[in-house]
Amino acid sequence: MKLGGSALRHQANAFGMNQELRIPLKVSASQYPPVSNPDYTAYSAIGQYSDTVTPLQEAMFSAAIANQGTLMRPYLVQKVIAPNLSTLVVTVPSKLRHTVSPVVAGQVGRMMADVVAQPYGTAHSMVANLGGITVAGKTGTAQNGANNTGLDDAVFTGFAPVANPRIAVGVVVKGGGLGADASAPVAAAIIKAYMNYLNSSAKR
Repeated sequence: MKLGGSALRHQANAFGMNQELRIPLKVSASQYPPVSNPDYTAYSAIGQYSDTVTPLQEAMFSAAIANQGTLMRPYLVQKVIAPNLSTLVVTVPSKLRHTVSPVVAGQVGRMMADVVAQPYGTAHSMVANLGGITVAGKTGTAQNGANNTGLDDAVFTGFAPVANPRIAVGVVVKGGGLGADASAPVAAAIIKAYMNYLNSSAKR
C-alpha cells in the first residue's frame, strides 16, 4: 500500500506483464491492471484482485531471478532441421529487459531457495521427490471467481539447480487448491525429468 499501485505495476511490466508475447505464436498477456484504491492495491500486490498470470509468465519470473535479474525473450523452437539434417533456422537467445539488480535477484533467489530447502518453507515437502536436486521456488494459492466462490488455483514457480540454474518452470493447476499440494509435485516431476535428460545426454 505504501509503494502504491503505479510502482507495483511498473515492476510487473518490467517482468513482462501487460504485454503481448510471441514465441513466435501469440501468447495471452498476463495482466496487472491499474489500481488506485489502497485496499485493492494490497490485494493486487499478492496476486489477487484482477491479476491474471499464465504459466509462461510464472516461468519468466523465476528465469529472470535465476539470470541475475535479466529477463530473456521466450521462444518455442530452438532449431529447425531439414530432411537432410542441415540446419535451416536457429533461434538466438535475446534479452528482453532488466527486471531487478543482480543484488536484488540474489536476495529473492535465496528466499526462494528457503521456500523449498527449509522445513518451514511452504514447498519443503517436494524435497523428497527431487532426488537431491536443489530448487528455488514460490508457491501460490489464488482465489478466483466472483466473491472468490471458485475453487482456488494452485501455483508454483521456480528454478533449478539453485547454484547453477538450467531450468525454470511455472505450473498452474486450475481448482487445485494449495500450490504446495497440487502444483509443486508437478514442478518437481518436470525438473527431475529435465535434469535426468541433461545428465543422460552428457554421458553419451
